[in-house]
Amino acid sequence: MNGSFQSLFVDNVSRQHYQADPATTEKSHIQVVIWPTFSGLTQFEKGIADQIAAFGYSATALDLYGTNTPESMEDKRSIMGVLLSEESPLHDLQRSLVEAACPNASGKTIVHVGFCLGGRLSLEAGLHLTGSKGAVSFHGLMSFYRAAKEDVNQDVKIMVLNGYDDHLVSDEDSQSAKHYWTELGIDFQFMDFGNTMHSFMLPSANNPDHGSMYNPTVAKRGYHYLEYFLSEF
Repeated sequence: MNGSFQSLFVDNVSRQHYQADPATTEKSHIQVVIWPTFSGLTQFEKGIADQIAAFGYSATALDLYGTNTPESMEDKRSIMGVLLSEESPLHDLQRSLVEAACPNASGKTIVHVGFCLGGRLSLEAGLHLTGSKGAVSFHGLMSFYRAAKEDVNQDVKIMVLNGYDDHLVSDEDSQSAKHYWTELGIDFQFMDFGNTMHSFMLPSANNPDHGSMYNPTVAKRGYHYLEYFLSEF
């Protein structure tokens, strides 16, 4: 998929975010923002939003690509490369998406949740968007942008759920992230699941030869960890 960051993500891009509201307003002070995989907004992310709403929280699944949603694997990798190529445009886009999708979130506790590409985007948002209080990464890459201490949101709580057999996250990557967060004094937890590959939360993942496989047992644990994490806010 060819195009510049501006043409792919900003100019004339029409989006339809997905909103799931809880049955009660008991936890209305919390807004959960869901960042999608590199496939964009799908039924998977909408299902996650519905599950979080069932926990009692307002959840918005972001339409990252809008009218430029890629179809082929080659296009998905290409547009992801453009998205992540520069720090400032990425964070400006994330900020504008959250503001547009969650117009009533001002003053609320914002917690980001993401999967695969969205896992990294959740960490980016948590660390770099003012007002973010939590960030949860499910099988996300640890190649997020590092910034100086004074330029990072140090109030964010981070939870990473990672498959130990995820070929996209090396031991060096995970240790680098942990050391960085430790230096910043950030409250984080990093959990490895044994015998678990990339995309373990996605029911459609079934490609073990290429390192991606759904793990229903770990996915169930993941939902429990997420629910408890959200209860801390």
